[in-house]
Amino acid sequence: MQLDQARIAICERTWLENLDLALHVAGRHGGRLAASALAGILPFALLNHWLLSWQAGDAFLQENWGITWYWAVLLVMIEAPLATAPLTLYLGQALFVDKPRGGRIARDFLSCLPQLLLLQVVLRTVLIVPVITWIIPYVLWPFLNEVILLERNPLVGRPGQISTLARNGLLHRGNSGEFLLRGLGTMILAPLLVVALYVTQRVLLALLLGFEAGQVADSAAFQAVLWIVVVYFTVARFLSYLDQRIRNEGWEVELFLRAQRERLTRQIG
Repeated sequence: MQLDQARIAICERTWLENLDLALHVAGRHGGRLAASALAGILPFALLNHWLLSWQAGDAFLQENWGITWYWAVLLVMIEAPLATAPLTLYLGQALFVDKPRGGRIARDFLSCLPQLLLLQVVLRTVLIVPVITWIIPYVLWPFLNEVILLERNPLVGRPGQISTLARNGLLHRGNSGEFLLRGLGTMILAPLLVVALYVTQRVLLALLLGFEAGQVADSAAFQAVLWIVVVYFTVARFLSYLDQRIRNEGWEVELFLRAQRERLTRQIG
């Protein structure tokens, strides 16, 4: 692994540039990226479909489609950090490794699972329910998942170590205004993408296949669109995390120095 030879150029980019680059990364890593995303998302998608459709046939969903879609969005918002964890781990490996290994991704995921459950599922659920405080995990702490999964600090800091929450505070400190603007942009762009993809699939199914989905199938299709948008913004967020480390910590210089140290160590050894 060559730390100074990343598969994605390590340089400063704007948020809009990262949104554009996310499409290129998705195209470049298509199959493997989709497989890592599906590994995390599929169990939650099946669970959500069961929760939203059990004891409710087409007639119920026809009359209560707004409630169904509301709960679908809320469930995805709570589950997204855990469901996209394999995708984030894949991106972290793919940055330096040509062919990331599924076994290592699985081991890293299991080692991070307790912190994910505590800080991203339990804490996020507690903050989302009051409505007023949902902005904290989504806007003010956008890179908490990357800190947990890629930096792997201990939950409680020991002498000479920094805890996950302390590291999270350092990474996000002094950028609340910029994160707020990005959050507002995401809240505008994400629903537009969901609507565009949902309407497009409905039109294609009706015009090309003559298929009119029932409400249960329609609910599943809507959830699929939600997850596609979540995957896209997960890739964009990972790229923004790299940019944040470059701007705050000169990460590209750190990688270069670490790579040179490893080369010197091998030569001396």
